[in-house]
Amino acid sequence: ERGSRAGFRAGTVFTSSNGVAGNEVLVFDDTAGGLRLRQRIATQGTGTGGGLGSQGAVTLSGDGRFLFVVNAGSHSVSTFRVGTRGLRLMSVVPSGGLQPTSVTESGGLVFVLNAMGAGGVMGFANLRGRLLPIANSARGLSASGGTAPAQVGFTDDGDTLVVAERATNLLTTYRVLDDGSLGAAQGNASAGMTPFGFAFDKRGSLLVSEAFGGAANASALSSYRFADAAAQTPLVVSASVGTLQ
Repeated sequence: ERGSRAGFRAGTVFTSSNGVAGNEVLVFDDTAGGLRLRQRIATQGTGTGGGLGSQGAVTLSGDGRFLFVVNAGSHSVSTFRVGTRGLRLMSVVPSGGLQPTSVTESGGLVFVLNAMGAGGVMGFANLRGRLLPIANSARGLSASGGTAPAQVGFTDDGDTLVVAERATNLLTTYRVLDDGSLGAAQGNASAGMTPFGFAFDKRGSLLVSEAFGGAANASALSSYRFADAAAQTPLVVSASVGTLQ
């Protein structure tokens, strides 16, 4: 995750070590010669020691003031305040499930994706760096286990939560209600196989990368839009445009 504000955050890249003995936030300077490691900060949680198979394990809040990091080994989430001089650990809370691998934030709402066990998402309110569980915000995915979820994220307006499920080839969506809880899960077929990481462009379109099971030179990108009349349903704009990689 890249910092974009003045002071400490400008030109800064954040990632995590996912270390078994202790997870750490790794802080890099983005210099003309590449990335230079500036700092390592303990999350007071543990990782799994391997690849998480996910996107968004480290996420900045929309205002750039907080950094959220999943601890996949200890089933928790760490929150740091991002100041002009560096990071300060504010809280470590249970993720509400097993092996959190992705986290997202919008307007003070934080949702964590738990990948193991039955799998699911859990919502929190960010109170000055302390995450407080939101009642009725825990939801399952399209199936109880075996979905291999890769990422959770909000639409730009914060009204819909999206989860990419690799094993089921689904984009699972939830309506975000006024109290921060979620509506029922809705499974939507991905345009291509193995939907993985995604992002939203400046027009609010959803761009999803597709791994096609890891087949050689088969990866692709699909785009979707959300209509006001069907805000939980991603409508295909361009289906599986190949990357030739």
